Amino acid sequence: MLNSNAHPRRKYYFDARVIQDHFPGIGRYAYNLLAALPDELDEDESIIALFDPSALNTRFDLNRLNHPKLERIECRAPLFHPANLLRPPIAALPAVVSHYPYYVRPYISPAHSVTTLHDLIPLAQPHFVPTARDRLLIWILTALAAHASTMLITVSEASARDIRHTWPRLRKPVIVIPEAADPIFIPQSVERCAMVRAKYNLPERFVLYLASNKPHKNLVRLIEAWAILNAQRSGTAEVLVIAGHQDPRYPQAQDRARTLGIADRVHFIGEVRNDDMPALYSACALFVFPSLYEGFGLTPLEAMACGAPVACSNASSLPEVVGDAALLFDPTRPEEIAATCARILHDATLRHQMHAASLRQAARFTWAKTARRTLEVYRHVAASANGQR
Repeated sequence: MLNSNAHPRRKYYFDARVIQDHFPGIGRYAYNLLAALPDELDEDESIIALFDPSALNTRFDLNRLNHPKLERIECRAPLFHPANLLRPPIAALPAVVSHYPYYVRPYISPAHSVTTLHDLIPLAQPHFVPTARDRLLIWILTALAAHASTMLITVSEASARDIRHTWPRLRKPVIVIPEAADPIFIPQSVERCAMVRAKYNLPERFVLYLASNKPHKNLVRLIEAWAILNAQRSGTAEVLVIAGHQDPRYPQAQDRARTLGIADRVHFIGEVRNDDMPALYSACALFVFPSLYEGFGLTPLEAMACGAPVACSNASSLPEVVGDAALLFDPTRPEEIAATCARILHDATLRHQMHAASLRQAARFTWAKTARRTLEVYRHVAASANGQR
């Protein structure tokens, strides 16, 4: 635990420009953390949050971020503008600590700063990054962020190990603070589930995957596993639903479904509305997540918060998140993915047990806990800035 003894009046600066559609995962992290932080502040603390009102935002209700201890400042300086890499877009903020929830941040900052590094996928798994130029740019910017920060936050022990392995001489504390599911993710009524199934033209029984189609998500092997399962269970009632943004640069999963002759057994429904996600999780017979690498793995936790049985990869941070409430598989073996899914789909008693276990596991993670531990970091950095220990 981090401690500081004195509490002079403190303002903390939070770069909330990531709360926009371009950052679905990091934006959700920033949004939920900002919603929880004010309730955990001491009487003499407050937060200044910087927003970009010109950024496209269809996911997050900023009206929820309304608290006497949260001051919202508008700034139309784009996050990716070169000037943003030098100094904060608003000069002379009266803040003792700055928190940047993304590695693209000012690298020369007058205040002591904290950066959240969610994962090191481009560095730990460089083959997932399309071009050498992108790999080099991400490496440089991430390294600059790590070295410019007074302290680093990351969201799992797996990510912390990657950070320490990548920069073994880094003399900055790396603090692990897990995320949590958004409060909207709770079990939904039968009627609400039926409405959302009808909206997306889904059958009563389906297996769900919800995330992007980036290469590390491992969708091709999921399609191959689904072909194996369908061959073993002729006339199976379930379809596999692939939900989430489908980047046209990565059509391999859809191509593989056609090649294997199971295109009619796999429904690619694309992006879904935020407020439809809880019903999709609640309605599915099984949530499957075959990712090869995750900094945290928020989507399995969201599914669990809605009571879905989860079959999940045993890679990177995912076992930390799902605990013993999910069935794990080797994501490189389609036959093992298929067998794990089949085991859950065959056994109604197991699904009922996993429903209860999912809810218990998800309840272990809360944004209030995340906020309290994040504030410990702020206070420690503030104390260090004042020459206190």
